[in-house]
Amino acid sequence: MTAGFQISPVLFALRDATRQLHAELDATSPLIQPNLDEARYVRYVRQVLGWMRPLEAGLARLQWPVELEAPQRFAKSRWLEADLLAAGLDREDLAAIADCPDAPQATDLASGFGIAYVVEGATLGGAILYKRLSPRLPGLPLEWLRGYGGDTGVRWQRFQQQLARHVLSEADIRLAQRSAQEAFRSFRHWVTPEIEVACPI
Repeated sequence: MTAGFQISPVLFALRDATRQLHAELDATSPLIQPNLDEARYVRYVRQVLGWMRPLEAGLARLQWPVELEAPQRFAKSRWLEADLLAAGLDREDLAAIADCPDAPQATDLASGFGIAYVVEGATLGGAILYKRLSPRLPGLPLEWLRGYGGDTGVRWQRFQQQLARHVLSEADIRLAQRSAQEAFRSFRHWVTPEIEVACPI
């Protein structure tokens, strides 16, 4: 972490509000199961893509600070699509994947930051999983897990800095908390019928 950087009240609040939800999802992720294979990974990624596309479309409509580099951050659907194309799907197949009708939609920066906290934070765990799973799934690029690659840590720090600068009031912090919780719950509800267990982003 950058020297002198302090964890902000909003980051503490988001961690506290989502700790249990995050732990429950992590514990049941198919990505940590011993029977994970390419078919299970692809099935999971299809579901994640159907949730991520409408969520990112909503985030892209907000007026983000330039320093956040929103166009680069809210394009994770491309990583998911890259994994599916490598697995043999084509563009028509991707277009046919159903989008989640209940994906959380941000109405302002505070709710947007709450949702973004969930999807940005997931890149940290993805980096660990990439190292673990790439030898087991050699036929796939695992772009979604690779995420920002070597820039993952730096980008997370930058996100924290922007979060701290733009979500300051108690009302905005509560709104960010509710939006982050909604994102976790929406994801779990969307993927559970298909993958048979509750899974993390």
